Amino acid sequence: MSVDTNLNHELCNKDFASYIKNIGLQFYIKASFHEFIKQAWPAIEGGIAFVDSWHIRAIAEHLEACYRRDIKKLLINIPPRTSKSTIVSVMFPAWVWLHNAEEKFLYASYAGSLSIEHSLKCRRLIESNWYQERFGNLYQLSKDQKAKGFFDNNKKGSRIATSVGASATGKGGNFLIVDDGNNAQDGESEVKRKATIEWLNSVWSTRLNNPKNDVQIIIQQRLHEEDITGHIIDNDQANEWVKLILPMEYEDARKAKTIILPSTNGKVWQDPREEEGELLCEQRFSLEEINQYKHRLGSYGYAGQYQQRPAPEEGGIIQKSWFKWWKHDQPPEIQFIVQSWDTALTANEMSAYSACTTWGVFYDHNYIENLILLSSWRGRVEYPELREMAKRLFFDYRDNGKEHNPDFKGRKLDMCLVEAKASGDPLIQDLHKGGIRAIPFNPTKYGDKIQRVRLTTPIIEGGRVWLRAQGPKYERLMPFSDEFLQEVATFPNSSSRDLVDTMTQVLLKLKDGYLILNPRDERTQPPNDTEGKIVY
Repeated sequence: MSVDTNLNHELCNKDFASYIKNIGLQFYIKASFHEFIKQAWPAIEGGIAFVDSWHIRAIAEHLEACYRRDIKKLLINIPPRTSKSTIVSVMFPAWVWLHNAEEKFLYASYAGSLSIEHSLKCRRLIESNWYQERFGNLYQLSKDQKAKGFFDNNKKGSRIATSVGASATGKGGNFLIVDDGNNAQDGESEVKRKATIEWLNSVWSTRLNNPKNDVQIIIQQRLHEEDITGHIIDNDQANEWVKLILPMEYEDARKAKTIILPSTNGKVWQDPREEEGELLCEQRFSLEEINQYKHRLGSYGYAGQYQQRPAPEEGGIIQKSWFKWWKHDQPPEIQFIVQSWDTALTANEMSAYSACTTWGVFYDHNYIENLILLSSWRGRVEYPELREMAKRLFFDYRDNGKEHNPDFKGRKLDMCLVEAKASGDPLIQDLHKGGIRAIPFNPTKYGDKIQRVRLTTPIIEGGRVWLRAQGPKYERLMPFSDEFLQEVATFPNSSSRDLVDTMTQVLLKLKDGYLILNPRDERTQPPNDTEGKIVY
C-alpha cells in the first residue's frame, strides 16, 4: 500500500471516529437538558464563560420531569443572576422541540419588554449555526412569522410572549411559564400584588390547552409574602406544586425536597448542601459579594431576593428572639385577661382574615408586668359566623372553633377589644346587645400599622411578651404560638397582618392604661391596689 493510500485510510478513520463522536455527543445533548445548556451557552452568551453548578443540574432535571409530565406544576424560587431566565425562558423551548416540536409555550413576565427579550434570545438560539448544524433537520421555524413576541415552527409548535396583566385572549399553551411575575419595584404595592394574583387566577390559569396533561411553571425571586409564590404556597392544600426553593445561603430548617428523579436512585431529590450558610454557587458568588448584596439591599431585600423568604430569619421589625418561651404545662397566675379582635369585611379567598388573640397579664418574680399569649383564632368567615365566634371566645378563649365547651369554668375575660372599623363597629354593637362589653379600639390615633408596631417593640424587645412552648421537652412552640411568631417575624411583608394587629392594640391599650410598662420604667416594689387600673 502506498504512502498516499495509508494517509487517506488514516484520514478516513479519523473522520469516521470524529463523525461517530459527534453523533454520540449530539444524542447526549438531545437526551440531557443539562448537557444542552452547557453546549448551547456560547450561542447565547458569547464569550461569557459558563459556570456549572449543582443548582443548574437541579433546575434542568426538574424541567426534564416537566417535559415528561412527571411534574405538572413546578415552582422555582432562586436568587437573581443564577441563569434562571436563560435556562427556563430561552433554552427550555429550544430543547423540548428536539423531542416534540408540536409543544406550545406561553410565557409571561412582569413587563412585556422583558418577555419579548427572552423570546428573541430563544429564536436566535434556534436560528444559530450551532443549533441548525446539529438539529436543523428536525423542524424549521416558519418564515412568515416575524413578530418579536411570537414565533412558530412547521410542526405546529409555538412560543408566545406576553406580560402579567395582559388579557391573553385566544392564546394558550401546553406550557404556561411565568418568569418573574412580580416586579421588584412593586413589591410593596398591595394594589399591584393583588392585581397580579387576580390575573393569575382568572386569566393565566385558564390558558392551558389540555388542563389534565399540560404544565405550569413559576420561577421567581421572593419579594413579599403576598407575591405569586406566597399565593401558591398558601393555597396548595393538595400539594399539587413541586417546590424547588433554593436560597443563596443554605438553611437546614428549610431544606428543599421535591420528588424522585432519575438521578436520585429511588429517593426524593433534596438540596445537596449540608453545612449551614453554604453558598449556592461559590464559583459565581463569593462571600464578599454576598455581604455587599446584604449591605446594598438591606435585611428585607436580601432575605426575599436571595434567601427566598420575605423577611430575615431572625425577624424584621420584630425579632423572634425578643419573645420568651413559657416552658411549663400550665400558664402563670393570671391577673388580667384581655381579648383582641381584628375583623374583616367578607369571607372570600382574596379578603383578609378575621382574627382574635387572648392575652394574660401576670407578674414575674420582680413584680413586673408580663404578657402571655393564651390562645388565638382566625378565619375567613361571614358576619353571622364572626358574631357567633366572638361570643364563644368571650366565654371560653380556648375554643378553637371546632370543640365548643359551654361548661368552661376558667377565668372570664376582663376586657374585649374590637378594632373600630369594617365589621368591627356592628360587632361591638351586637356584643353589647348580647350582654358582652366590647371596648372599641381606634387605631388611627397611633398612626399606620408599621408605626403602631414600632410603638410596641420596646415592650417585646424587653422580654415582656411570652409564648407557650409544647411539652414534654419544650423544644418547640405550641402550634398557635408558632403560627403567631411566624407572622409577626415577617411583618410588614407577611401575607396577613391580622394577628400582628391584635397584638399591637392589646399592647397599646395596656400601655395607655398603665397595666404594662416600658421595661425602662420598671417598678421597684409590688404594685398596690390603685395601680394597674385600665381606663376604658
